[in-house]
Amino acid sequence: MTVRTADRTLDIFESFARRPRPITVSDLARELSLPTSTCFSLVRTLVDRGFLFYLRPRGPFYPTRRLGIVAEGIAQHDPIAQHILPFLKALRDKTGETVILGKIQGMGTVYLEVVESSNPIRYTMGVGNVRELHASSMGKAILAAMDEEERDRILSRIKYTRLTGRTLRNRAQLEASIEEGRKRGYWTNIGESSPDVMGIAQAVRIFGDLYGVLIVGPEFRIEKKKKAYAEVLTATIEQISTIREYVEDE
Repeated sequence: MTVRTADRTLDIFESFARRPRPITVSDLARELSLPTSTCFSLVRTLVDRGFLFYLRPRGPFYPTRRLGIVAEGIAQHDPIAQHILPFLKALRDKTGETVILGKIQGMGTVYLEVVESSNPIRYTMGVGNVRELHASSMGKAILAAMDEEERDRILSRIKYTRLTGRTLRNRAQLEASIEEGRKRGYWTNIGESSPDVMGIAQAVRIFGDLYGVLIVGPEFRIEKKKKAYAEVLTATIEQISTIREYVEDE
């Protein structure tokens, strides 16, 4: 269930990320398709809390640095970043491709860490982006690692939205792809979510929960090196698996 007020508040900050300049309440309301009165109430609350400021009375407004400071404080103690990020960076350096850590959230896979390739032609996707389960090598890998009852519950709820000509169209095709990955030792997505993009993924338990690690890039590069990449990915998964539990800071 989505809480509308929280959803709209996040929309405001994401709007500034897309268009980094001051804006008036009326213009923001039009952009977000909100009633002006609703938008004004949200903005006034954020101004009162110190997250937005007006450049002049009744004029355009912009976020203060408070949001960045709060986010930075949270990020510094992110248990995933503290424990897992070094492994992801090492995997990126060994393959030269973008490496992503994610997990199943709802009916999609959410990206929690993205370590981008330095190649001019590379896969780019931001932290927090969500991809469809049936068109995700990471999703397939995590589904394969689940117990049968939990996997069946999720598979029964997937809507097989067609994203490209290669997107899997039904449960039977997805189950076959999951089984192929199990025999191979890694799971793939070859142009199923984005044309000419290929991903290789495996699942790993971190702090008792299932996550996926993904190597992704242009199909023409990944296809030629998929076996070598899979070996490096397996070694990385084994290293991450040695992290048994999350210990809170004193």
